[in-house]
Amino acid sequence: MIFVAIAAALAAAIAALTWNARRYVRWADAKWPPQGRFVEADGATLHVREAGPLGPPAPSPATQSQRTPLAQAETPIAGEGAGGPNRILLIHGASSNLLELWGPLADEFSPLHRVIAYDRPGMGHSTRARRDAHTLASQARCAARVLEATGSGPALIVAHSLGSAVALRLALDHPKLVRGLVLIAPAANPYPGKNAWWARLSATPVLGDLFCGLIIPWLAPMLASASVANNFWPAATPVNYANDAGLGLIFRPRAFQASAKDVVATKSEFAAQAPRYGDLFTPTVIVMADKDKIVWPKVHGRALAATMPAAELVIAPGAGHMPHRLRTDLVIAAIRRVNEMASAGAEG
Repeated sequence: MIFVAIAAALAAAIAALTWNARRYVRWADAKWPPQGRFVEADGATLHVREAGPLGPPAPSPATQSQRTPLAQAETPIAGEGAGGPNRILLIHGASSNLLELWGPLADEFSPLHRVIAYDRPGMGHSTRARRDAHTLASQARCAARVLEATGSGPALIVAHSLGSAVALRLALDHPKLVRGLVLIAPAANPYPGKNAWWARLSATPVLGDLFCGLIIPWLAPMLASASVANNFWPAATPVNYANDAGLGLIFRPRAFQASAKDVVATKSEFAAQAPRYGDLFTPTVIVMADKDKIVWPKVHGRALAATMPAAELVIAPGAGHMPHRLRTDLVIAAIRRVNEMASAGAEG
């Protein structure tokens, strides 16, 4: 009888967790619904959001008077040729979605430039290919397809954390699509040690499905504040960040598992890709903090700046892993600096 009671209790717990997971997915999807269109790419359906002019900006005096001082001082980012569109592609990192970079940057640049962002495969409202979606080559093909579907000519790529590795692979494999790179708190080089236990478990067949499908929607939202605090350390988490960034979307089972698989794959993917960075002459600015609890600045940002021939390094003191949220001014300046570098290179 005791085994029957245990089995019944276990079945009831599984049923309750399954119900909660479905309820959570419906809640998150309703709270942060898709706000763009969908593009087919490398076996995935990607959610893409766009804002700003489709072609070269021709602002009226009235429009210019409404800009912020930073925008008034800006020279529009050139596209391919004098008549090309002006494009900025935003690539978010792990455990995230397109809102992460869209929030602090889209309003600043969309008056003059075409700003494009997408949910990386499996995250946000994008689906994920069944095979090889974790590879940087596949992720770069997805980014390339987004650019091909949203205009023509090269774009300036702004990427955060693991998204920086995708941006670098995009520049390596699809150089004609990339005008320059702004890498924010990048994660892109081989690193020692193991990934977090929850990432390894989530990426494990069968057990990972159960863990992500039953436990994560129930437990992770309650523990999220501590994890978010680590991203912003040593600064405090901004008010309303969780809502502004659509944080709750990551605790849906498929999204959480997709992100975990990407993170676990970085052990081999970074090791295979890093030897190519020295051949990358794309104008680049790296923005990172002096201290970061999520990625080691010395292993990633500083090493990249030393390896890439056309890279410059900007330090954002006290910004942790989130310079785009805490020192948005430095990221905006970096975007304009890369534009200057790319323009000088084209003229030369």
